Amino acid sequence: MKLALISDVHGNLEALDAVLRDVDRIDPDAKLVCAGDIVGYGPDPEACIERLRERHALCVMGNHEEMVLGYRDYSRCVHAGIVAAVWTREHLSPPARAYLKALPHRLQVAAGVVVCHGDLSSADTYVSTREKAEVALAQLRAISPDAAVLVCGHTHHAALFTLDGGFRPVTSPSDHDLARVHPCLVNPGAVGQSRDGQPLARYAVLDHERETVSFRELPYDHRMTIRKLRQARLVARVVLLPPRGLWRRVEAYKTRWARYRAQRQAH
Repeated sequence: MKLALISDVHGNLEALDAVLRDVDRIDPDAKLVCAGDIVGYGPDPEACIERLRERHALCVMGNHEEMVLGYRDYSRCVHAGIVAAVWTREHLSPPARAYLKALPHRLQVAAGVVVCHGDLSSADTYVSTREKAEVALAQLRAISPDAAVLVCGHTHHAALFTLDGGFRPVTSPSDHDLARVHPCLVNPGAVGQSRDGQPLARYAVLDHERETVSFRELPYDHRMTIRKLRQARLVARVVLLPPRGLWRRVEAYKTRWARYRAQRQAH
């Protein structure tokens, strides 16, 4: 069995379609698995949900789904994410909202393969260090002692963690042998909201039988996505990098204002 692992689609239809075309071209029999955050940031949440439903994708709930559904507040979200969460809540159809509500927080998608968004305790945990990865794998052993692979997203950075190899960010397409390194953690990177400086869609393919994982990246029509973002009056960026210098203060102010407005609307 092959699993096409995606995460952090974030309402970016152009990026998702590019990934789906690539999967159909290279691994057409792969089962589609999404580690959360189908919505948020992007202008096409409804269409992205529909694509995944059409594919019978196995999906879990991310922190942006939690915000859109009102399960999580905006205290740990940036300006662009808050604006998009409010907008998405207003634009989702009842069937799409029901689909998001039905998503589990964790899911076993194949024998020995468990998927979550952040880690197994919270969708908002950033597993971005060896220490955090070790905690996540300890959680995995506690709930599923025989599990070999934990798939997570949320960080928007592709990564592989093994107990002997440590925590390794994956910055380019590459293949990795997972034999004899179980348990391990795989983050396929972000489909629709890059944090790596380039407007690329990233995903991974886990070959369960051969015990390998292949990380992939590909371009997509990000200019179309940006045009849609502007039309929707969302933050027109598909590569979100941490602000520096004076822009940190500007971003902090915009975030506080967006949070205030969102809380006022909620009441």
